[in-house]
Amino acid sequence: MICDWREKTGLYVDGELEPASQQAFITHLESCDGCAAAVLEQQELKKAVRIAGKRFTAPPELYAQVRMQTHAAKTKALRPWWTWGFAAATLVLLVALSAVLIRNNRPDPTIAGLVDQHITTLASAHPVDIISEDRHTVKPWFEGKLPFTFSLPELKGTPYTLEGGKVAYIEQSPGAELLYDIGQHKTTVFIFKASGAEPKTSSNSTFTIKSWREGALQFYMITDASDYESSRLVSMLQEANR
Repeated sequence: MICDWREKTGLYVDGELEPASQQAFITHLESCDGCAAAVLEQQELKKAVRIAGKRFTAPPELYAQVRMQTHAAKTKALRPWWTWGFAAATLVLLVALSAVLIRNNRPDPTIAGLVDQHITTLASAHPVDIISEDRHTVKPWFEGKLPFTFSLPELKGTPYTLEGGKVAYIEQSPGAELLYDIGQHKTTVFIFKASGAEPKTSSNSTFTIKSWREGALQFYMITDASDYESSRLVSMLQEANR
């Protein structure tokens, strides 16, 4: 029997549910293997589409056809030459503007991949490999598994709870994936060795996404908690790793 929630899977993956419904669906995923599997399937499909989109380039035949049409337009005498020149210039301008808009609106692939990983973690029956609220247990677990070290803040007396962690990968580079609770909100913090330019944080209608560098470490936080609720945890992680 198909779960009644299944029809909302697409809306959840695309971040189109209302905040209350989004949180309810996240809670539902913890107890429904069918919906969790459907979410994972759609995430893999989105990832495949995104990769294919980045590989797309206009074929040479298209450029040749545009040049031929532009040349033919210039040689026609039925209209003034400046009419065809204006049309060709407009076409070039539209192509250029489209390329800029696509490039500027394309989400950072690193951020997009980590959002997928965050959702996958939420949908998993075993979201972490080391289960503990004790930072002195979780941090040593990563020793020997990562080419860097990091520190975790003391959470006693705060609204945050550490659930545990596991090793994650970004472009074949290993990093730490830590799962926190902010009230009823699940929050994933990724830590990797910093390299290259700092990725641009993408906007997302479903999640609060933050990225920052602290020394030689690159941090990412993905959560459905508010910016206000998550900012203090960001500050605590920054202070712990200074």
